[in-house]
Amino acid sequence: MDNNPDVTCIGEILVDFVSTKKGASLSNSPAFMKFPGGAPANLAVGLVRLGVPTAFIGRVGDDSFGRYLCDELRKIGVMSGGIVYDKQHKTRLAFVSLTPSGERFFEFWESQPADSQLRFSDVDLPTLHQSKIIHVSSFLLLKEPARSSLIQIISEFQEGDCLISFDPNIRLDLWKTESKAKQLMMKVVRFTHILRLNDQEASFLTGLDNIEDAAHRLLKSGPRIVVITKGANGCYFRTENVNGHVDGFSVDVVDTTGCGDGFLAGLLQGLLQSDLKIEELTNEELHEICRLANAVGALVATKSGAITALPEKIVVEEFLKNR
Repeated sequence: MDNNPDVTCIGEILVDFVSTKKGASLSNSPAFMKFPGGAPANLAVGLVRLGVPTAFIGRVGDDSFGRYLCDELRKIGVMSGGIVYDKQHKTRLAFVSLTPSGERFFEFWESQPADSQLRFSDVDLPTLHQSKIIHVSSFLLLKEPARSSLIQIISEFQEGDCLISFDPNIRLDLWKTESKAKQLMMKVVRFTHILRLNDQEASFLTGLDNIEDAAHRLLKSGPRIVVITKGANGCYFRTENVNGHVDGFSVDVVDTTGCGDGFLAGLLQGLLQSDLKIEELTNEELHEICRLANAVGALVATKSGAITALPEKIVVEEFLKNR
């Protein structure tokens, strides 16, 4: 990798083909616009735009789409030396339709995409150990060899100062069974220090509809902080010592793709900037960090695409001043 990043994101980068017509199904969409995407790649870009040195590790196909994605990351400033070009497998593609309110429906292409072929040997461990936070993607759990590679990576960082971040980003249509998805995701949760998920994912993993109860149960599984997002209604955070709800922001929604990734970028940036251990953060400090994260997520919803919509730090600061 190019330099020592504060955060390294590991997982998929893909091409989102988003319908140009809101309210049209994928079969009825007249055309699609091409956007770079993939949750860990979105997060990497979001962090860079917030001023956090960030690297990305993953596999793309040795094809036009893979080269397009790598070029986009480089232009934005994400350290991309950890990306491997795979000659045997294609870059993952996603087709996205939007409801009139901006909510999304996905269909993914490629049964064996390049990102599912990540090997443990693809990862430069000495450089990775220099990161303060390592974020891992649930898409790596879908297939081997990436599944075993992910478990090996997070096992390597079970102890020490480096924090593991995880966002389940559940897409059940990609899994053979719901029980397998839950089992593997909870296995990663046990290695996780920073867990961000939405209210539906929290209910799926715990069987509890009350987000306070769900956060409490998830915290007992291993994480040091659990943050559950509630869309426009903000979020709920919980650590061993403090917990609280933080209101969201009302905006004109264009496309909700990447809002959770933007939120997580704001959360990680805030945690890094605090320069404190998670257990030392007060309720007031976490409230401000989550307010920042809510702002980033809200701003992403005001534009099309994910990576293209992630805001610069100055835009977020101006948004918060005016609120």
